[in-house]
Amino acid sequence: MNPILDIQHVTHSFGQHTALQDISFSVKQGEVVGLIGRSGAGKSTLLRCLCALERPQQGHILLDGVDLTTQPERQLVRIRRRIGLVFQHFNLLTSRTVAGNIALPLQIAGCPRKEQAARIAELLDLVGLKGFEKKYPSQLSGGQKQRVGIARALAANPTLLLCDEATSALDPESTNSILNLLADINRKLGLTIVLITHEMDVVRRFAQRILVLDHGRLVEDGTLLDFLRDGQNNRTLQTLLADIRPSLPTFLTGTLADTPQQGPHKTIIRLVLSGDSASEPLFSELSAQFGVQAALLQGGVTTVGEHLSGDMILSLEGDRTEQALSHLKMAAQNMEILGYVPSHS
Repeated sequence: MNPILDIQHVTHSFGQHTALQDISFSVKQGEVVGLIGRSGAGKSTLLRCLCALERPQQGHILLDGVDLTTQPERQLVRIRRRIGLVFQHFNLLTSRTVAGNIALPLQIAGCPRKEQAARIAELLDLVGLKGFEKKYPSQLSGGQKQRVGIARALAANPTLLLCDEATSALDPESTNSILNLLADINRKLGLTIVLITHEMDVVRRFAQRILVLDHGRLVEDGTLLDFLRDGQNNRTLQTLLADIRPSLPTFLTGTLADTPQQGPHKTIIRLVLSGDSASEPLFSELSAQFGVQAALLQGGVTTVGEHLSGDMILSLEGDRTEQALSHLKMAAQNMEILGYVPSHS
């Protein structure tokens, strides 16, 4: 199956500054992709290229097989209707009601009024705002405004939904609500979604696949589990993962030794698990098989996408700790020894 979105060697500069350098990736129909990077990484420029508001100086951007970089402006106007945009600050028209905001792309497309009314009612039900059609943006919460923004982006039945920092202006509760809504839309409609953000926690909870931009280059393409497994050797990933990964407890930071201590000691490890291994009775297994005492210091098991994933820092103590470590290395996606502390710590 051909990808719905295919980016081929895209490069774009502003004067002497190269904003994008040889970017290539593709997105399949129905896929949920998180595009993440720090400020200045090139996310905004790439977004403008993806929705044909900026024409890259090199490379090709194909949407459903049509190269956006070669189309005349008249044709791009039609193509943009197939791309839904959700903005960070909602961009609602304050003079229009909820229904009026959602109707805007339908009116631009010349949709008959009767069809507009039916589509608006359908979308309000989809985003959980049934009965809000006569309210104005000033009467809505941030989360409700973003729901209107999502409904408006879906009005013209796009094949691709681009979300530009769609949760950055929201409180944590509203962020959860909007991410759940987007996931529901993806499941119900099979809509392809690209979420542009600087927040790793957002893509952790939402994206099936993550692309990492850094200084205009695409430096990583994989799942969060890939990043957790390989991130200790990648400085860019370490920075992005820092906010969501369990960190060493402060009472241990000054006492860790690089080599095992003489006498009784504890081995401090970081463990990454997924799938079946994340749901195994880990602690009782280590105790029963190796007589090793395991203590959870930070982290735990959570859901990443539709799968269980564990990311945790453990303390292991016992005469057969080495055998237990070998067992964990085989069972885990990644195991890293962080250091050693005396048993009385």
